Amino acid sequence: MHTLIEPPTAPVRPYPHHSHDLALQKYLLLNEQHESLRQHLDELRPPRQNSLCTPVSASPTTSPTRMGSNSRRGQHNFSLLARKGSCPDSEVMGDEVAVEEAKLCDVNEGIKRALTELLNCDTVRADRAFRTWVQCRLMDTERELRSGRRRRSAPGP
Repeated sequence: MHTLIEPPTAPVRPYPHHSHDLALQKYLLLNEQHESLRQHLDELRPPRQNSLCTPVSASPTTSPTRMGSNSRRGQHNFSLLARKGSCPDSEVMGDEVAVEEAKLCDVNEGIKRALTELLNCDTVRADRAFRTWVQCRLMDTERELRSGRRRRSAPGP
C-alpha cells in the first residue's frame, strides 16, 4: 500500500487557484477528522480476547477480519455485529460504534468529494506526481467506503 500521507510539495505558481487551495484545505481537515474517528473507533472496540466477555459465535460473513500486516493506517474491516459479545456494556458500546462509523462514513464521503474536486483542478492535472497522489487517496477512500457499506449490510447473527 501507499505510505505517503501528505501531498508532495510542488512548486507554487505565482497565482494559485483558489479552488485548488480550498479543496486541499478541505481534504486536510477531513483527513484529520478521519484519523481522529478511526482512533476513537479503535478505542471503543473491545480487544479481540477478553476473558470477561464471551463473544457471539459469528457466521463466516460476519466474522471479524483484519487487513494484511502491511496496512498503512491500521485500517480494520471489523463487522460490528460480530464484535458484540455478552458483556453488559456490549450493546451500548455497539450503538456508540455504529454512531462513530456513521460519522466516519460521512467524513469519507467528504474526503471523496474534496479529492474529486482536486482532480478537476488545472494545477493538479498539470502535476503528474500530485495527480497520482490524489488518485491514490481517492482509491483508498472509495475502498474504505465500500468496506463500510459491506459491514453495514452484512446480515445479523
